[in-house]
Amino acid sequence: RTYCTKCSPNPIILILISITMFKACTDCHQRQYDKLKAKCSAMSHEERLALAKRTNAAAMGMIVAGFGCFGGLVGGLWHSMGAGALGAGFGGACGLWFGSCGVFEEAKLILQFDKELTATATTAEENEEAV
Repeated sequence: RTYCTKCSPNPIILILISITMFKACTDCHQRQYDKLKAKCSAMSHEERLALAKRTNAAAMGMIVAGFGCFGGLVGGLWHSMGAGALGAGFGGACGLWFGSCGVFEEAKLILQFDKELTATATTAEENEEAV
């Protein structure tokens, strides 16, 4: 069994997780998946599309913020560190750039749920008309 920071019973395991693993445990991943699916199934088609658009815009905002972080750190540290400021800027911006990958993935999942729920609703309407 793998643990993540949310369901680990022991602080020592948390340290080992942070050193050896970067993937959430399957239980937490499944709970997040189910929670998002339940949230999407309670929405209309238009609301799901709006949520996917907002989520995608949030991920784009993280990328733009990463560029701002990179430029600000490099510009602010260049006179004291020299070229090492590039590494500090890149390191600071990486969290935003790579963190946006998860938000983009969530937007894709929302659109996938929308496609499934729309197909299910269309099939149910066709079955009612046939009867």
